[in-house]
Amino acid sequence: MRTATIVVFLLFTFTTKSYFFGVATAANTPVLDSDGDELQAGAEYYVISAIWGAGGGGLALGRTTNQSCPEIVVQRPFDRDYGIPVIFSNSDTNDDVIRLSTDINIEFIPLRDRLCLTSTVWKLDNYDPSTGQWWVTTDGVKGNPGPNTLMSWFKIEKVGEFWYKFKFCPSVCKLCITLCSDIGRYGDDGQIRLALSHHGWPFWFKKARSTIKQVVNAQH
Repeated sequence: MRTATIVVFLLFTFTTKSYFFGVATAANTPVLDSDGDELQAGAEYYVISAIWGAGGGGLALGRTTNQSCPEIVVQRPFDRDYGIPVIFSNSDTNDDVIRLSTDINIEFIPLRDRLCLTSTVWKLDNYDPSTGQWWVTTDGVKGNPGPNTLMSWFKIEKVGEFWYKFKFCPSVCKLCITLCSDIGRYGDDGQIRLALSHHGWPFWFKKARSTIKQVVNAQH
């Protein structure tokens, strides 16, 4: 009996250490863009569906029929439409590299003037009983990690060599009870919107500045 107890204890210890080692390793792993370069905090990237054709294009700002502001996070329907660039910001402002499983803010950088005066920082909206969804919208708060900004923090997880998914599972408040779920896509009001889901949708990241430069050169 004593031998069995020791075996169980050792197995539990090994499993626990392995789990936390895996989490720590993932948190130190950089997210890569389509060129294989590390994502840099403050740099602009397009977030594009990893599934082309029926998978749609890049992420962008949108509006619902009955509410113009704040704007919502939508996916463009055509795979050659890269959407609107975003920048990522770490909760740890001393780290310039975006890493897996760490808390980040995501903020759209519009290419033209907007009608809304609200921020373009992503946040998880309140539960929508009419659709049964927790939608990803904007007007979040950038920085200041803690209980007051809990809904504005997201994470990136890996699902392929250069494919990633978003997750809402903030760890900026150790004492807070919060939701923890992948982010997928749902149709609503004629648009493809992001919301909490059991299955995260895969995306990849493309440098925005190099893409804009290529378009300008092609026009000349």
